[in-house]
Amino acid sequence: MRREILCYGDSNTWGSIPRWKDLGVPSERYDRDTRWTGRVAKLLGPDYHIIEEGLGGRTTIYDLPEKAYLNGKPYLLPCLLTHRPLDLVVLMLGSNDLQLAVQPDEAHLGDGIRTLVKIIQDTPSCGRGNTPPPVLLLAPTQISLAKGRTEVYPKFGCEKGRRLSLMFPEVYRQAAGELGCYFLNAADYAGPSEADGLHWMPESHEKLAEAVAGEIWKIFKDRVSGDGQ
Repeated sequence: MRREILCYGDSNTWGSIPRWKDLGVPSERYDRDTRWTGRVAKLLGPDYHIIEEGLGGRTTIYDLPEKAYLNGKPYLLPCLLTHRPLDLVVLMLGSNDLQLAVQPDEAHLGDGIRTLVKIIQDTPSCGRGNTPPPVLLLAPTQISLAKGRTEVYPKFGCEKGRRLSLMFPEVYRQAAGELGCYFLNAADYAGPSEADGLHWMPESHEKLAEAVAGEIWKIFKDRVSGDGQ
């Protein structure tokens, strides 16, 4: 049986190539052999199917001005049901919640990701055997001041946005523990480029892919042995 794995995220899941200048045209994408989702698929092999659902600018639950389609909440349920039956959902969102137009305070930093996890857990029909699929929660990487596109940093509130982004690992680890999810800190393996302070270079995709693939193997091994969450 082939395992169906949904990766739901933003531009770093889509595979945006960092730019040193704003060219006024849509982002370019790394090829499948470079972006982390494609690398995970290659590492896991034919017994696993990686479904790439990344969208640049996607938030967890917030409407950006004139871009309501970037709200990750309304699309999540139809996405889950489109790709069912799912064996695992890998969820990495939150960076775009830090944009000044919607930025939550510290106390509410985890509200969005908790809401999305609960949607998955409350939708047993999207999983195999009418059971909700387990969730692997990835804490997003930090926001940094770039050497290239310096205009990106202020969109996230400069130091305030960076400080909040550095809280992701703690907040997401706690949410994962409370909600019964698996957890991985993406910042242990990946980090923002100097080009724009937000998107990753190929080596970050490579390192994260290796970590995620290892965690996925562990998840299914644990669940088969009965030791999983």
